[in-house]
Amino acid sequence: MRSKVMLSGLIVMVCSLAMATAAFCEGGKFSKIVEAKSTLCYPLELTFKRPSGVLKTSFAPVKFSHGQHASVACVTCHHMWDGKGEVQGCAEEGCHDNLKDRQEATSYFRAFHDKNAENSCLGCHMKANVVRKEKGQKPLSVAPCSNNGCHVAAK
Repeated sequence: MRSKVMLSGLIVMVCSLAMATAAFCEGGKFSKIVEAKSTLCYPLELTFKRPSGVLKTSFAPVKFSHGQHASVACVTCHHMWDGKGEVQGCAEEGCHDNLKDRQEATSYFRAFHDKNAENSCLGCHMKANVVRKEKGQKPLSVAPCSNNGCHVAAK
């Protein structure tokens, strides 16, 4: 257990150092004290756009921050990624490409809303809330669906 905590701390420190350099792509300029053997290239802030074919809802699109999730291993969410190639979107063929049936394990909806899956946004946040409650911390907002921490209404 202690080694897992130490490894998690090391990963967070490395990610923080990478973010502090403010250059995430090949060819980026780094601090003089950093010798980059590899770099990361991903959007820090993004908005999920519904793929065509997904049922329309009245909820606002979800805004997501990779920076706020830096302590989560990439493969937790990007579970089809081999750690080498390009990261594909959730709706790509072979992943969560069922855009219509919300109950199917391969549904686009369940990629984000499966309460029982730790690699789903909702499942991960619900698990985090159990820990937060034990620590006396404020829970992450997961309900109601409209204007919560995920689907923030436009102002």
